[in-house]
Amino acid sequence: MLFLRSQEEHTAEELFKIKQLRQLVEKSDELQVGTDEIFLTKFLHYTNWDTLRAYQAIHAYYDFKQKHPTWMAQHPIQYYAKLFYATHCRFVMPQTDKHGRVLVIFKTVDAFQQFPDYLQHLIEMDDLIFESMLMLPRVQRHGITVICDLQGTTRNFLRQFSPMFMKIVNEKNTVLPFKQRMVHIIQRGFLMHVTSSLFLPFMNKDFKEHIFTHDGRHLNKLRDMVGIDCLPAEYGGPASNVLDTNLIFNHLSQNADYLEQLQRYKKR
Repeated sequence: MLFLRSQEEHTAEELFKIKQLRQLVEKSDELQVGTDEIFLTKFLHYTNWDTLRAYQAIHAYYDFKQKHPTWMAQHPIQYYAKLFYATHCRFVMPQTDKHGRVLVIFKTVDAFQQFPDYLQHLIEMDDLIFESMLMLPRVQRHGITVICDLQGTTRNFLRQFSPMFMKIVNEKNTVLPFKQRMVHIIQRGFLMHVTSSLFLPFMNKDFKEHIFTHDGRHLNKLRDMVGIDCLPAEYGGPASNVLDTNLIFNHLSQNADYLEQLQRYKKR
């Protein structure tokens, strides 16, 4: 099952490193975070099971949160329900891509008139989605594939993308503990090159190497890289692959207690 959360079988060495990291976190005078296995292993997978680097990665993540608290989800899951169902712009596919990575799809849908704080809500929704994905052992092991469909980008979006905004996007991308993240950007029309020119210059070199752009009229490269079976029908996948907001929102709701607990984690 896509959202299987059963604990992984760990080697003796891995169990030792989980114990090591737990002890480091518990001894920290600054970190006010949990020490459950899922929390610790997402940072251990991210750093190829280097305990010290994993500990440093936890600090880096919560340094970012301390510096930019509004870039993290701050409300109960149900707070975001209206936005999820009014915009239908965030999805997860029921099948993994051909490399075993969970496939998430973000669409640009202009809802600025309906939601005055729309961009802030999107930032928080995306934080919830990423945190919920990082709970999954398969995501911790294999990473995630994100399709950013920018074909709905309007000037209302472009007005938000200041250099400072893009700098913070890059900062958060740097601390998110995904072992691997492949990003496919779909663009089309007069804003096709504008959006790329806004985003890409601010991305660090390592992350930029995993970003691929696609013309919305020609998606053969996307189908080849990701696999056809997992793609929505509108991108050339099977007709039965219909984008369904319920799949991602139900996943968030089922894990609401844990996700809301994560919101309380911080550094002193």
